[in-house]
Amino acid sequence: MPSRITIHFDGIEGWEDNQQKVDQILEKDTGTSEYPATKSLPPIIVGPEVSDSALQELKGLQGVIVRCEED
Repeated sequence: MPSRITIHFDGIEGWEDNQQKVDQILEKDTGTSEYPATKSLPPIIVGPEVSDSALQELKGLQGVIVRCEED
């Protein structure tokens, strides 16, 4: 079942180390590299809806904090 998520990074280093991996996972799963994000550093990615497998893949990245939005 798809989950709507918010992605935070554990500081600038966590973002630098994982930005490309997160982008690749999201693009592979959603079919787009366009999704809302804050302009802060590190950015917060808001609201993409991802599959359970993508959710687990994102949660497995060290330095990436994934929160599921509750309905």
